[in-house]
Amino acid sequence: MLPMELSRDTEAVADSLAAMIMREHTNASCSYYEGYLNSSDPNLITANDRMALVDWCYCVVDHCQFSRETVASAMEMVDRFLSMPSSSADDAVRVAYEALRDQSKFQLLTIAALYISIKINEQMVISSDLFSEICSRAYTVEEIEDMERTLLRGLSWRCHVPNAHQVGLSILSLIIPSVDEIPEATWGIMMDEMKYLTELAVRDYYLSTQRTSTVALAALFKASSVLDFRDRKVFMKALSSILVDFDLEDIDEYFTVIKSKVASLIIENISETDDFEHEREDGEDIDRVSVLTWKFLRFGTRDHTTVTYN
Repeated sequence: MLPMELSRDTEAVADSLAAMIMREHTNASCSYYEGYLNSSDPNLITANDRMALVDWCYCVVDHCQFSRETVASAMEMVDRFLSMPSSSADDAVRVAYEALRDQSKFQLLTIAALYISIKINEQMVISSDLFSEICSRAYTVEEIEDMERTLLRGLSWRCHVPNAHQVGLSILSLIIPSVDEIPEATWGIMMDEMKYLTELAVRDYYLSTQRTSTVALAALFKASSVLDFRDRKVFMKALSSILVDFDLEDIDEYFTVIKSKVASLIIENISETDDFEHEREDGEDIDRVSVLTWKFLRFGTRDHTTVTYN
């Protein structure tokens, strides 16, 4: 039996995947994949700042029982907005410039992006007033809504961009006819692993500068390790055919991404989860969103070289 997330309509899936790849090529023609952070510039926000806000977003959607793909969509908007060329709308360029140099502005931008993403992707909408409440009124409703409008204008209202998990599911749907003998339970384990890896990838700034298909394939390579030798050999052969059919990049790059980033993300996440549990043991007995709000507001004062927490 086929897992519900996968499709047998290979023709429709192939068309969808081709459209996703075409969108990637469009982004590759601009500065989107060049990145917007510079670790040698002490005036800019850091990759750790970004990761902290991704974690906050994940906790909010988990508490609300939303999809974690909503966070992937939100951070894609943030990353694309901050990568805008200087020829874009003047007001949006100014805000992006400020957000790259001001943690508070960067936080507000991320809140607005999550607010938009929830409205686009979820059936239940959270009001801007509730978002302000979640942030302990660090930002007013007007500030959140103003940033929402600025973000949408800067992105020219283009908010529907496929994420790595969606690309991965499309690829798996195309692989199924070649490896039909794999048990449903094994498919489920592999899909869960891929989903977990793509969620971790959203937290990582370096992976945010890579093509979505690159991240999806890296996650698939890693997730396929749950297969036995024979099934994995068939799986990899089918995957190689897709790389050729869709004119994707050289396979060696994906192995590099796996070895240098994906495996390390798992280790880092385990360590950070342990740290969070210790904080819960030592802290107040309050609900999860309150804990997240507290962690979010721990973005404290900052000098030109480090981020310090109150």
